[in-house]
Amino acid sequence: MKKKTNFGNISVFVGILAIILTVIAHFVNPEIDPSWQPISETALGNNGWLMNIAFLLMALSIISFIMQSRKCYTNIGGKIGKIFLAISAIGFLLAGFFNTDPAILPQEQSTTGGLIHSIGAGFLFFFVIASLLFIWIFIKNANYKKYKTPILLMTILLWVSEIYVIMDMATELPKNNGELGPNVLIGWSGRIVMLLCVLWLITISLQTKKYKIEIIKY
Repeated sequence: MKKKTNFGNISVFVGILAIILTVIAHFVNPEIDPSWQPISETALGNNGWLMNIAFLLMALSIISFIMQSRKCYTNIGGKIGKIFLAISAIGFLLAGFFNTDPAILPQEQSTTGGLIHSIGAGFLFFFVIASLLFIWIFIKNANYKKYKTPILLMTILLWVSEIYVIMDMATELPKNNGELGPNVLIGWSGRIVMLLCVLWLITISLQTKKYKIEIIKY
């Protein structure tokens, strides 16, 4: 009998590995200042390939979760949520294959690869929106209610961090005429959002696994 692929375990393992590689990428690229340089610039250093792989692993973790939950979250909210997650996975793929331009590069010198990366980075917002769709399912659907607390806490943290990023940009960017630079300290807030996205994905994957195990028992 052919053994089924455990996409839930893959999603969790790959998500953790993405976090580990991201941390290592920062340590081996000391020329990157995380206080102001976006996380994407970590891929521009001598060991930037580590960050490229981390982005690709994030995409794989999302895709694995979608595969894990193909028989779960089947209402309209869940279907839209999984579509949004798939779009964000495409964004991580683009971020992994195309490096960003340096933040201080003049706009007229922008590259096509840098533009594609920026488009991919923008897809992360679909992930944040998807988190709301899923938490609504966990709160309103009786089948998932008993599993809602961890994912509810992670969703709140994710949205707090996203709001903080927006406020951070609104207060920091005017310091440099709307452009990034060493005096625009928004690097850490962006990294926190990225970390919480992965932790949210790991959490919902674990809760989905618990739900599926419970269903099998009965």
